[in-house]
Amino acid sequence: MERSFPTPGRLHLEMRIPAGSIRLTAEETPTTQLTISGERDPDDIRIAFEDARADEPRLTIEHKQQGKMFGWRGNELRVDVTVPLGTLVSCDTGSADLETTGRIASLNVRSGSGDVRFDDVDGDVDAKMASGDVVGTTVGGRFSFVSASGHARVRNVGSAVSGKTASGEVTLGTIRGSVQLATVSGDVDIGSVASGSTTVRTVSGDVEVGVARGTRVYLDLGSTSGETVSELDMSDGAGNGGGADLELQVGTISGDIRVVRAAAGTERYAAEDSASVE
Repeated sequence: MERSFPTPGRLHLEMRIPAGSIRLTAEETPTTQLTISGERDPDDIRIAFEDARADEPRLTIEHKQQGKMFGWRGNELRVDVTVPLGTLVSCDTGSADLETTGRIASLNVRSGSGDVRFDDVDGDVDAKMASGDVVGTTVGGRFSFVSASGHARVRNVGSAVSGKTASGEVTLGTIRGSVQLATVSGDVDIGSVASGSTTVRTVSGDVEVGVARGTRVYLDLGSTSGETVSELDMSDGAGNGGGADLELQVGTISGDIRVVRAAAGTERYAAEDSASVE
């Protein structure tokens, strides 16, 4: 199935695909191109395009037979969509994987076991995952996530970060806003923070936080049975009447805590966690 839609305005894209794979490409184009393959019956797919307001077109793609998939290998369904730059994307999946490349305006995603990978998001990213991972390169706005066992890995965030996870690991690169994180057994690794308030709470997870060079920081670190280490110099503190650029609070029960000075000009983010896909 192939369809195309004129979308010269700012596109709102909504997708509800329970299983399979979704590949979204954002590029400089006034037309949205949609290709769907692997469906058992084309009538199972609902496609609705609303362009009542030319500057805010809306496209909805939905698999209607979410409760009637017995006997059908839903993982064979593949949705490929090319959209204009700056598209607002909302996606609900069960086990379907979502991959986006190119620059989109925002991303709101709900997933069970499907993984989410994104390239460049100008605005906010909001992810609610069960066991799926969320992996991205750049979030221009706020990044928020809730996860059970899925991992969260993002290289750059331009604003605040908030997240909760049970056993999933959290790996963040450079953060240009405040951070609020809570995990049970998941480890937390933050490459660089410089301002605002960063608060991390875990039960048994290990925490490592890099503080940007030149940042005056107030530290409040505590672990019941884990090891606590700060590699910052005393001159980095916010004492003697000087105000703090960053308030860093980390608390664990049995996890270790380590605070380091972020390396200049580098991002401590593993190459294998990149959102790009070969």
